[in-house]
Amino acid sequence: MIVDTHSRRFAYFARQRWLRGILCLLLVCAPFPTMAAIASGVNLTQGWFTPNAQTTPPNAQAAWQAVNMPDLWKIQHPQADGHGWYRFEFDYPGLDPQQLYALYLSRLSLNGEAYLNGHKVGSGGAFSEPVARYWNRPLLFNIAPGVLQTKHNTLYIRILAPRHSQGMLYAPEINLLQNLQPRYEQAKFIRITLNQTSSLLIIGIGLLMLSLWWRRRQDTAYGLFGLAAFIWALQSLNFYIITAPLPTPQWELLVNASFQAIATLWLISLLDFVGIRLQRFNRLLWAMLVLSPISLWCMPAAYFTLATDFWHLLTMAVVVFGLTLLAREGFVHRNKDANLLLLTLSLILLFAFHDWLIHTNIAGLNQWMTGEEYLMQFSAPVLFLIVGLMMTSRYVGALNNYEQLNLQLEQRVISKHQELNQNFQQLQSILKEQATLEERERIYQDLHDDLGAKLLTLVYRAQTPHNAELARSALQDLRDVVSRAGAESVPVTYAMADYRIECEKRLSDVHIQLIWDNQICEEHLHLTQPQVLNLGRIIREAVSNVIRHAQATRVSIRLCANHAYLQLDICDDGIGLPNTHDNTKGRGLSNIQKRAALLGGEIHFASADNGGLRLSLRLPRQHLQVKQT
Repeated sequence: MIVDTHSRRFAYFARQRWLRGILCLLLVCAPFPTMAAIASGVNLTQGWFTPNAQTTPPNAQAAWQAVNMPDLWKIQHPQADGHGWYRFEFDYPGLDPQQLYALYLSRLSLNGEAYLNGHKVGSGGAFSEPVARYWNRPLLFNIAPGVLQTKHNTLYIRILAPRHSQGMLYAPEINLLQNLQPRYEQAKFIRITLNQTSSLLIIGIGLLMLSLWWRRRQDTAYGLFGLAAFIWALQSLNFYIITAPLPTPQWELLVNASFQAIATLWLISLLDFVGIRLQRFNRLLWAMLVLSPISLWCMPAAYFTLATDFWHLLTMAVVVFGLTLLAREGFVHRNKDANLLLLTLSLILLFAFHDWLIHTNIAGLNQWMTGEEYLMQFSAPVLFLIVGLMMTSRYVGALNNYEQLNLQLEQRVISKHQELNQNFQQLQSILKEQATLEERERIYQDLHDDLGAKLLTLVYRAQTPHNAELARSALQDLRDVVSRAGAESVPVTYAMADYRIECEKRLSDVHIQLIWDNQICEEHLHLTQPQVLNLGRIIREAVSNVIRHAQATRVSIRLCANHAYLQLDICDDGIGLPNTHDNTKGRGLSNIQKRAALLGGEIHFASADNGGLRLSLRLPRQHLQVKQT
């Protein structure tokens, strides 16, 4: 009989302080039950083991061998074929018959039951397929009053661990129920409740990713990551499910092969997510995903756990290579997402290596890494949350860009609508103007054919020169209107050439000399049709006034232009205007002023140097059309 003291138990947990520190950082906000202080009790760290398949405790003549706790079959009992019994003998000093006591099994695999002093105190469940799975669940068995004794207690524990699983037993503890209950609840919360909660969270993230992929089939990274989330959630069932839907060999195969599937989908999707696409590396990952379950299926049961150890180590090596790719993308190309994924995957890889050491139980290393808790299950949800936040950030950014582009599009549509409206109005104006011009052309043609012929008859039949002059002037006006009707604009030189011929004809008939001085030789200066008519009528009105009232013998008409104005000067050597004459009065001068205003110019009347009248018209050059030749 060997009984461990509480000080030795605390020394054991002290060796795991660094691991528990990391776990506490992850679970610092979790409402763990407070563990009561151990007031009394025994920890059974040494006992005896026999690989025996019988269903009742073996007798003392069985092949018992001394063992230390924790007892790992892979190292200490490689010959054990799925069944084994443990025997512990101990005293319990200070037993209080009025108190309730319990047996606490922190970890065993795969299922177990316990007998104390010939009484069965508890069982995990079925020992036949499907075997009840308690490898990650703590067990707490109440001890009936009177079963536990102060001296000479014997505890038998039966363990069932098929060859595809790893048989083990950690040190049993017998203590007051009130002391063990909080520790049991805490362990159950950490191992079971947290896993169930994180599984629900991961399923939600997986649904989000798959919905994004369903709407954007070209973004395969979303689909692969969502699929990885569902595989992880299914794989997490192994941590808290009691009755597996498959026999143990098939279930263990799926659980262990799922790590390669998750790693493959993670790496392909996350590398693609940050813009890294290596076809050869992706093909290696897909090959690992396919070969892992095939090799485990073909592997004999005796080497199954060794094969899983190899595949898990290879998977971690592949993840290390993926981390180097993320590091290069993050530090060389300043990719913040790659740096964040690098940090998260490094944490997961560290915890995965810790769990691999527990799983392999390599001699020597297992003395350094003897913790009970698997940590990778607590780190994976962090990755899913990080990627979920990244997806949310990208979605918000894309939504903001969409709204900005939508606003710009609306502004463009409004601008184009206004432009189309303006173009439509211009087109309507052009069509209206064209119809007006066609109607004018018809009217002008009728006037020319009818009224023009009658005016020409009046010219020849006039009884007096005055009447003939009026008829000739009306005929000329008609010709001007008709001849200018279809032209958009006329060069200044062409228009003035026509008016020169008319002025020479009219002045020669009354024996007045015309001095014509046209200094404009710029053919690119054009006058519109209304400008030609108004300018011609100013000249005609001025010449008519000279003929009727000036008593002049000579008229000078001078046309010039500079950078700012078009200048027209008409001077005669007649009697001029009387000093008392108001040059703003008189019908002829008033018409000239009105037409100058229509042209946008300025008209001035003054006495000429030789005593006659000077008429000056200044037309700003900005009112003229300038056409490139």
